[in-house]
Formats: sequence, C-alpha cells, structure tokens
Amino acid sequence: MMARVSFVICALALVRPAHAAPGFAVALTSDVEHAKVTVAELPGQPDVLVVAWQDVPGVTPASGAMIYKAERGGSEARYFAVGGGGHFALVEGGWRARRGHARYVAFDVISDDPKRPVAVMGDARKPVDVPALLAQYAAFENVAPPGEARTVTDAAIAARAAQTNRACKSQLAPKVQWKAFATPEAARLAKQAISILEALEAACADKDYATAVRAVRELRVDYQADGGALHLERTGDALVVRFSDTSYNPRETARAWLTDHL
Repeated sequence: MMARVSFVICALALVRPAHAAPGFAVALTSDVEHAKVTVAELPGQPDVLVVAWQDVPGVTPASGAMIYKAERGGSEARYFAVGGGGHFALVEGGWRARRGHARYVAFDVISDDPKRPVAVMGDARKPVDVPALLAQYAAFENVAPPGEARTVTDAAIAARAAQTNRACKSQLAPKVQWKAFATPEAARLAKQAISILEALEAACADKDYATAVRAVRELRVDYQADGGALHLERTGDALVVRFSDTSYNPRETARAWLTDHL
C-alpha cells in the first residue's frame, strides 16, 4: 500500500477543488517517505493534468511523468492516466481540516487497493514550476528537445531498436514517415518511437507475447495533426503507430494495446 502522502497545493488564485481551479498546480510529498508527486493542469486543456512522481513506494519506475484526464461522476472527479497504464489514480475528496487548522482541498490517492484509498490534502506553501513539469513529461516519453536534428532523432531510434532486437531476438526495423512530421513541433514527437520500442521490449519479456513480438518486422511511425489519441494498428508484419499533438503516454498506451492485440 502506498505510504500516506500530503498534497502541497499552489493554485493560481485560492486553494480549491480541482474542478473549480483552472490552471491549478499541485505538489505532493510524503510524511514518512521521500515520495513526491506533482500535478498541474495542461494550459488550455481543462481536466487534463500532467502528473509527475518520484520515489513513491510500490510504483515502478521510481520517477516519471504521465498525462491524466478527469472522469466525472456527479460532483466527484477521478483522474486516470490517458490510455491506461497509470500507476495510481487521483480522486477529489472535498475539503478537510488538516491537524486542527484551516480546511484544505483533499484528494484520495488510489494505488494497488481501491478499497483502501489514502487521504491527502493541501498545503498552499510550496509553488510548482509548471514548465519544468512539462519538460519532465517530455523527457519521460522521449519527446525530442526543441531544435534536435532529424539525424540525431533517427540515430537515437535506431539505437533503441537495436537494443529491443537484442532483448527480443527480433528483427524489427523502425521507419519514420518524416514527410508527415512537417513542422518542428511535430518532428519532436517522432522520437516517441523510442517509447513504442520500450513497450515492445516489455511485452517480449513475457513468454506469452515473445513470439508475437518477434513476428513484427517493421515499426512504421506516422503523424497526423489533431489526430486524437495514439493510434496503433497491426498490418501484416508491420506495427503502425500514429502520433498526434494529443497522443499522450505512448509507452503505457502501447503496452496496454499490445497486451490486447498481439
């Protein structure tokens, strides 16, 4: 079970429930561990959050960042990782008094046992660096830095493909459809092919999927502006993946898809 954590809320205005706080940002720290989780609403995308974690007990990898989205039922909002594969969920828990002092917005963190949520609440004393949080997500999901040359991206993808092929005993060849990645911002997303290769390697580590992974000979990487969620498709011996500006969490989304479709 995840250790008890406490929220550190820094809203743009007042500390309040997430559904009433456009632009809110949240940092979580543990009372008994070195765990830290930080949350911020994506600019211009209500109910969509970037969530980063570090040293949370029971969560692997030890650090990372994913995009979460609200699912609302009545007055309650639950936040789950886009595409599945999240390591925990966040649930609004109203207002609660903290150690007999002022009342703060509260959340429940649900990790391994939905019947035993961990109550967490706010403390408005610590700010959150939202640009740094977004950069952490980009690094975690292998989005290329601004201005990275295409040759550098190609080399990084090729190196990761070689590692995946060694681990899986496969002959997978990545093929980036660079004409589709026409703008500088789109070109940065092509490097997320590395996240797909990581997902394939994770799949082949399970003997139930190893043979199916080895049957994939080509990873075709495409892009569509405003294309929505990550698109994956198996066509013959090719795995086709199409990124967009909102195809969040490609590694984890691909892991879930591969489990269902290999």
